[in-house]
Amino acid sequence: MDNGILKCDLHVHSNHSSDATIEVRDIVNLWEKRGILSMVCDHDSIHGSFEVYREIRKMDRDIPMILAEEVLTSEGDIIGLFLTEQILPSLTAAETIDQIHGQGAISIVPHPFSTLRSTAIGATVLDSIIGQVDIIEGYNGKMMKAGENQMASEYATIHKKPISVGSDAHSPPELGGCFMTIHRFDGPGEFLKCMEKPSLDPVKKI
Repeated sequence: MDNGILKCDLHVHSNHSSDATIEVRDIVNLWEKRGILSMVCDHDSIHGSFEVYREIRKMDRDIPMILAEEVLTSEGDIIGLFLTEQILPSLTAAETIDQIHGQGAISIVPHPFSTLRSTAIGATVLDSIIGQVDIIEGYNGKMMKAGENQMASEYATIHKKPISVGSDAHSPPELGGCFMTIHRFDGPGEFLKCMEKPSLDPVKKI
């Protein structure tokens, strides 16, 4: 965090996700000690993101309250960023994005083309909603098969969508595993503008 630049990991889970073990304090400490701002995208819950940003904003009031959720739609996962309230699961992907946008929030498709995740949005559905999608996760730190991140990045480029980077951390050792750098922002509109010219190469933890 320096000269108006933020290091951002746009996909992290706290223990408010049933499959994650990361404490809120761990995510806050990552910001305090290493300057990495995590977007807390718990499964069907905004509670973890609320707790994290309540603490981070005590240290830096210029950081906006960023409520986020990884929503399990009937067709796969969609992330909502800058939400004002929780979105219920099991709607279609298109309906979920409509609800995200109805809150003035941003939609992200996480881990597209991941063949080992049963909750990844399929290619046919992605093609049908791409006009609604704001951001494609072009680098996911937990992609297991070679080439899947590249496929996501190339798809985003073809469709002229910003690319996000996320560790998809579920356990403490994964925190800070990768991040991207963007300019500071004060809300969803400015965030999207910043995402158009970020450092696209993810920085990996050594």
